[in-house]
Order: sequence, then structure tokens, then C-alpha cells
Amino acid sequence: MLDIPEALKTGLAERYKFGRVIGHGGMATVYLARDRKHGRDVAVKVLRPELAASLGTERFLREIEIAAQLNHPHILTLIDSGELEGLLYFVMPFVDGESLRQLLNRKGCLDAVRAVAITSEVADALGYAHRKGVVHRDIKPENILLSEGHAVVTDFGIAKAVITAGSDNLTRSGFPLGTLGYMSPEQAAGRTDLDATTDVYSLACVTYEMLIGETPGLWPTDEAVSLQYFVDARPAHREGLDRLPGSLEQTLVTAMSMRTEQRFETPNDFARALEQGLTSKPRFDRQQVSEIVKRAADIQAAKPTGEELSLAGVQRIAAEVGIEPGQVRDAVDAIAGGQEALVRGGVLGVRPELLLERFVDGEVAASEYASLLEEIRVTLGEVGEINETLGTALSWSSSSKGTGRKAQILVSPKGGQTRIRIHDLEGTPSAVIMIPISLVSLFLVGISGAILDSVGLPAGIVTAGAITASLSFFSSTYWLARRSFKREMKRRSEKLTDLMERLVELTKGKGHSTLPVE
Repeated sequence: MLDIPEALKTGLAERYKFGRVIGHGGMATVYLARDRKHGRDVAVKVLRPELAASLGTERFLREIEIAAQLNHPHILTLIDSGELEGLLYFVMPFVDGESLRQLLNRKGCLDAVRAVAITSEVADALGYAHRKGVVHRDIKPENILLSEGHAVVTDFGIAKAVITAGSDNLTRSGFPLGTLGYMSPEQAAGRTDLDATTDVYSLACVTYEMLIGETPGLWPTDEAVSLQYFVDARPAHREGLDRLPGSLEQTLVTAMSMRTEQRFETPNDFARALEQGLTSKPRFDRQQVSEIVKRAADIQAAKPTGEELSLAGVQRIAAEVGIEPGQVRDAVDAIAGGQEALVRGGVLGVRPELLLERFVDGEVAASEYASLLEEIRVTLGEVGEINETLGTALSWSSSSKGTGRKAQILVSPKGGQTRIRIHDLEGTPSAVIMIPISLVSLFLVGISGAILDSVGLPAGIVTAGAITASLSFFSSTYWLARRSFKREMKRRSEKLTDLMERLVELTKGKGHSTLPVE
């Protein structure tokens, strides 16, 4: 049992009488207290001291004030906040009920009607907050309380306040800015300019867990969104998904799309689609699917379109003739494996690209991708983007602009191993660096010639002097640029090598065949 900090008990003694600890998580501890003035029970949430130390107190409290203005039947209101001897706290009404997490721990999963009802109430709260300019950023069963059978969302605006007040210090501290399993791809990649679609994604994960008993453990690929079908769902999940009524699976796939523009724009749109999906009929039964595939094959044979078929589409068609999905993926990997190329050299005499590769025993699960992305973001300190990939591979690339370096990272499980590949390259070719140097050199030729000519020296001496001055400038600038570039490449190489070791550790296996590739 955690002790109540003495600073809280004494500093807030006139306002609250503290009782016991009622919750403890990665970011805060929650205490039950009695509001002396109003004679009611309240929950006092105190941020962990090491997290509070990374935040700007005044900025955090200002952000909290925005959340305190939210007033909605399905939102747990914020009634007080402050700072006391380095402790940041905020106070909410105490809900005499259980959290959705506690309910799921007892029951495993819920029937579809109950799950959709809870989702609709949470969506209503989120929609209201979004219209007020507040994105939750941390929707999960622990933050959904059940009071008199209705859902109440807690911790509104807290994640945004922590991120805003923490800035770069928070990134370096390694504190999670969301919860694995419910975190959208863009949030896991380190983006902070999040909108309503991030909460749509997280709410869909919660709904999935209410229906299936576990979180999806993976992000739906473009193939899944196109087919409206979780093509990579584990067998146990597939059994549960196949039992869902109507078009609930299709609705969930859309809400959890990797691409934000393919999701529902608002939580209310998602909730309405779920409610309609409860009573709708599946789009196609197995016989219809078989007929559609045969007809598509006939059309393709008669008049080829020239368009590539998706991996999932190939797997589905291949299954009709008894070819296993794994065989299709192996064939695709074999083709893709022959398309790699290395670029060496560079105007500055230093290799402009760096390639590292490791093979780790064991195939990393797709459910671990969010933790790998968090490690990439923290180690590199860069915002990135999840790229479209084939099969179960994870592909990430930095989204830096301009002439900075750009990293591309591929994690690909196959054949009992996980291949980790880090490719780092220049955003702009080295030759661009030499253009301004050359222009300045030409300018010096002209200036030097004019100066020497003005003192009456012979033309040959004027020309030789101008060229000597220009070459001297060009040479010194070139070597300074080369030296600076080499130092930067060394630092970059050390950082990426460290990242590689961290990713290897997270895959739980032993790496071998270490390159880097030369």
C-alpha cells in the first residue's frame, strides 16, 4: 500500500480529509478523500514526482483549466487543481462504481448490444469535447467509469496538458504519451498534432476489446481496410469476429484504419455506424464471395486492367485453390528482396548513406510494434510516419523536412526470425552543399580581379591572383564542410547503432549476422 504524501495531508488538511489509495498507474496515483466543505467524496489524482519535475507547473495548470470547463453528462468534471511542494494534483468527483477495465476483468467480453451502448455514450462525450477543442488522447477501459449503468469518461485534457507542459523534457524522460494497445499509429510515431480521429481509433480499440476480449494487437493494413476484414487477426480473434452480428467488423476496420483520412471523422459517426451495423446483414456470405472472385477472375482474364492486386487480395484468391497465405507472402518477400540497392561515395568524400541490419531469433508479434515505435521515437527524438507495408512487416520513416537526414526502419518477421533494417540517408545530395561554395568562389574571382586591376598590375598577375584567392577559399571551405559532415555522420551512426541494439532487445531474441552492410 502506498503512503499518502505528508505534504498533501498537511497542505490540504482544511479542504480535504485523505483516506486510502484507490488507484495507481504509470503517470499518477489516485487517493480517496472527503471534501470537508461540500461533504462529498472526491478522487485526488497526483502526478508522479519524476513526471511533475519534467513539466512546467504554470503551463500545466493553465491547460488543466481548459478541461475544467467541460460540462457533459458522460464526462467526469474537474473540480479543483493545484501544486503543493512540487506535487501536481487535480480533483474529480468520486464515482461509486467500477471502471470498464474492472468489468472486463470480471466478464472477459460483453454482448454486442451492451458494448455498442457504452461506445455510444463515450462517443457522445468525446464529440462534445472535440467541439470544445479538447482531444482526450488516452481513451482506454481504465479511463471509462460506469456509474448507474452509464459510461463516464475521466482524465479529459490531462494527456494534452502533460504533453504541452512537458515539451522536449517529457520526450527525453521516456514517459508514455498514450497507452499501448489503444494508441493510434500517428500517436505511436510521436506526432503531437492529433485530432478527433486519434480518439476514434482508441475508442474503436476499446470497442474491439469489449466484443472480443482482447485488444486487436495490430494495426489494420490497407488490404484490411479495402476488404473491410481483419485479414491478419489471430485464430481466437477470428472466431469472435465471425460471430459478430451485422457489419460490426467492417465498422471497426474502418475506425482503426492506419490512415486518418480513411477513419470516421468524428466519434459520433463511428457510434452511429455501430448502431446501424448491429441490425444490418453482412455484405456477402461465403457463396457470394466465391461467385464474386470467380467473376473477377473472368473479367481480369478477358480484359487485364494492369493494376496490381493487394497482398490480402492475392491471399484470399489463392486460398480458393488451396494455396496457403504464408506461401503467397514468401513469394512476395522473395520478389521484394531483390530490389535493394546501396549508394556509396558523395561529393564530400564521405558515404552519404548508412545501412544497418540484424537478424533476431524469433518472430516479433505485431502487438509489439507500438513499443518498438515508442523506442524509435524516444531514441531518435524524431517524429515519423508509418508506411504502407506488405503482410505483417512494420515500416517507419522519419518525416523531417529540408536537407536533414532521413531514417527508414523496417521490422519484418519471417521464417522464425525477425529482420531489423535501418537505412539512413541524406535529405538532399551532398552536391547541393557545394553549389553556394562554388558561387562564392566565382564571386571572389571577380572581386579579387577588380581589386588587383585597380592598382595597375598586369592582366596575367590579376588573373592568377584572383584564381589563387578563389581556390584558397574553395579549398578551406570544402575541408571544413567535409570535417563537419564526418562528425555528424559519426554521431548519427552511434545513435542508430544504439537504436538497433534497443530494438534487438525488445524482440526478445538473440541477434546474429550483424552487418553494417558495406
